[in-house]
Amino acid sequence: MTVSLYRKYRPQDFGSVVGQKAAVEVLTRSIEKGRIGHAYLFSGSRGCGKTSVARIFAKALNCTDRQGYEPCGKCSNCEAVTAGESLDVIEIDGASNNGVDEVRQLKENIALAPFSSKYKIYIIDEVHMLSTAAFNALLKTLEEPPEHAIFIMATTEPRKVPVTIRSRCQHIPFHSITPEDIFARLKYVCEAENVTAEPEALYEIARQADGALRDALSLLEQVIASGEITLANVEAVFGAGSRPAFERWLRTLREDSEDAYTGLKAMFDAGASGVRVFEEMFSLVRNLWLASKWKGITESLGLSEAERKFLAEEVNHWKPDRIYMLLTSIMTALTKARQGVRPDILLGMFMLSLEAPPPVQSYAPLQAAPAVQPQPVQPPAPMPVTYDDVLKSELITAAHEGSFTIYCLMFSVKAGRTPEGIVIEAEHPYIFDRLKLPAHKSALADMFGSYGTVKIAFMGTEEVCEKLGNALADNLAEEASTVPPQPPSPEPEEASPAQVSPSVRQGRLTFEVYRNELAMMGASPEIIFIRRKEKDETESAEDSTLQGDDEE
Repeated sequence: MTVSLYRKYRPQDFGSVVGQKAAVEVLTRSIEKGRIGHAYLFSGSRGCGKTSVARIFAKALNCTDRQGYEPCGKCSNCEAVTAGESLDVIEIDGASNNGVDEVRQLKENIALAPFSSKYKIYIIDEVHMLSTAAFNALLKTLEEPPEHAIFIMATTEPRKVPVTIRSRCQHIPFHSITPEDIFARLKYVCEAENVTAEPEALYEIARQADGALRDALSLLEQVIASGEITLANVEAVFGAGSRPAFERWLRTLREDSEDAYTGLKAMFDAGASGVRVFEEMFSLVRNLWLASKWKGITESLGLSEAERKFLAEEVNHWKPDRIYMLLTSIMTALTKARQGVRPDILLGMFMLSLEAPPPVQSYAPLQAAPAVQPQPVQPPAPMPVTYDDVLKSELITAAHEGSFTIYCLMFSVKAGRTPEGIVIEAEHPYIFDRLKLPAHKSALADMFGSYGTVKIAFMGTEEVCEKLGNALADNLAEEASTVPPQPPSPEPEEASPAQVSPSVRQGRLTFEVYRNELAMMGASPEIIFIRRKEKDETESAEDSTLQGDDEE
């Protein structure tokens, strides 16, 4: 039985590793400086060399005749690792040994000293397949292993490895291998195998490998078994969906030939999946769009000489709007293919979208509308106001007879005459807020109506006062209901309501309201209020009742 190409040409030293320069540099420098970690986590896509590099690293650590960082490959330890027979390099398949019992057995054996090497190295492949209990059992051992033990864990899905495990390891990412590197390796293998191969056929194999060198070597071996390594044989082996087939299809689509439909249908009939067909199609049209946008970009796309020549010829026949439309249709079809739509329906939907494409938005810059010069707004001419102190005194006198509330507020206003009437301008926002209450505006209109229209103003804001009937009495009653409760006074106990006349009760209530309101406006810590006694008050119970309000 012959050995598979991917096993036969597996790299045996760091210099043979393809496409993983960054990861190799980290490991080789740690060997040269003697700074070896106790746990490593290798992550990357399939077939990119994680397990191969782990074996080379283990071989270098236990090599008895190492020169620099490369293992000699000839000592007994190197030969045992290469043959997979080393007792000190233990490879564990995490997919099949993922239980907690296997990890417990590992913990029991890890304390044993290595047989013939410096280190006992555990390589755990597909470590993300371990169960939660197995990870928990491994946690403490992984954090503080014996000095002779080293863990190297490999995974294709690092996000599934618990963060408690990742934080105890040196995480080294591996990347997908570029088509150029895969092509160079395939060419080397063909030369070593004395096989003649067309460059375009090797490029097609490298593209189909999708960044995995192991897959590329397996495909190469399959093509070799079928005959010569030609582009025609490669297309026959893959069944359908090769890059040359899509290039031919793109030409027929441009020419609006019936082969645009039959060629695509032949790919589906040959067994190609919808996802693979539209992924390859998108890759080709994307390259066409890039070539139409930037002329020299094809040199950096990892394309063969034939592919670059095709793009250079084809780009002159496509308009940017049509390429954009085609990419949009391909993306929609790819989404439908991943949802499992039947191939015949998928093909019909895709071709229909090409015949009746949605309108494409134009990317031409919009012309800015001419700037409109704002017209300055002319404020209304203010009414002439003549402020008069004599008028203010008249208003204060009138307010004293009509409303004690307004009487107190009028001391902080300016009074002026206008052709229409009078303006009462407040000197403080609180005064304006009190005056513009509906009840107070009604009272102002009632008391000062003989002067004409009554307006209250503050900082350019004016309001007209209008009569609202008996609103003043209602407002006073409302204010009385909102007076906060006063603390008990040390004065003698008040007389009962039955002993106090109604006029005295109303005057006292109004005085308490404004004692609280004016206290809010005061700037000094102490304010003294004096209220005159009413004429109908007597020296009897009323005096004792109002004794505490004469001076506060």
